[in-house]
Amino acid sequence: MEWLPTLPPAHGEVVELEHGLQWIRLPVPGYLDHINVWLAPGNHGGWWLVDTGLGLPVVREAWRPLLARYGLATSLRGILVTHHHPDHFGMASWLAEYCGVSVTMSVGAFAAGARVFQNAHAERIPVFGEQWGVDYPRLLQDARAGHVLRSVVGGLPPLATPLADGDSFTGTALPFAVSLHDGHAEGHACLHAAAAGLFIAGDELLPTISSNVSLYPQGGLDDPMGSHLTSLRRLRELPASTLVLPAHGRPFRGAHARLDALEAEHAGRFDQLLEFARAPRTAIDFANCLFGHRPLEGMNLLLATGETLAHVRYLLGTGAVLRLNAADEPIEKALEGRLSAYVGAGAVPRFVRADCA
Repeated sequence: MEWLPTLPPAHGEVVELEHGLQWIRLPVPGYLDHINVWLAPGNHGGWWLVDTGLGLPVVREAWRPLLARYGLATSLRGILVTHHHPDHFGMASWLAEYCGVSVTMSVGAFAAGARVFQNAHAERIPVFGEQWGVDYPRLLQDARAGHVLRSVVGGLPPLATPLADGDSFTGTALPFAVSLHDGHAEGHACLHAAAAGLFIAGDELLPTISSNVSLYPQGGLDDPMGSHLTSLRRLRELPASTLVLPAHGRPFRGAHARLDALEAEHAGRFDQLLEFARAPRTAIDFANCLFGHRPLEGMNLLLATGETLAHVRYLLGTGAVLRLNAADEPIEKALEGRLSAYVGAGAVPRFVRADCA
């Protein structure tokens, strides 16, 4: 991988890249620290914004001088959102109202955002927990998931014509080819300006961390890990010289080398789980295997469990792991590990490597 030599902007600041693209960095509390969002020159003047930041007061205050600097109250033509996660979508409603524009994203991404914001399909949570042997209601309560998510999304914005896979977006001076990638998030949009050699990757291809891929009770993806791996294979079509513009971290060239590293990371995790599954294990056993060494709390507990379930779901789909009938008797004592408090009640299903069943 080759890093763009330009230093990143500070929070609330801007660096101009080639073709007039503006690289803006906004604050994100916690280990992520920041999100990169992009202002692209419009085809007939003005600007298009790609992603928006969290719906937090500190982010709104970071936006105010930027709104003035670029005259966005009158010069913003619209907002493109790569996917529904709050650091990308949270400020969309406020910015759209302030600047009098609409938001465009994929149908799947907007539907996923609406489900989160409206707490739709809550009735699925207990059934999902029983299916996987996870005390999911307690997990959500301890993560304060509903409160946290709704507190960082400012509302549902007006939606323009949605993005679709294969679209050519011509509102910007650089035309972007749109590709949609399920896995990390439903309908995650990436934007490729092939002639300019630029690829706005969102969270789909990050330079130093892997994207969280989780299975959730209210999600719309049956096998998010399988979808994500397919998406990564599609990204191998990018030319080696492409400048990848990620949502977190620094822009870089060398997408294929990064894809090789991610592929190896996923393969290592699958090998780890398959070795662990030589004996029957619960879903929480698997979570402890992958994440029990980390001091997880809050939303990180939810993300770790969701990612574990995505891995197990994928292995079930490939036939490498089998689901055993739930034990006749409930587990009487907690299993060892940081996540053991979230073992479900009653008969909890076990999963075992197929050649050890």
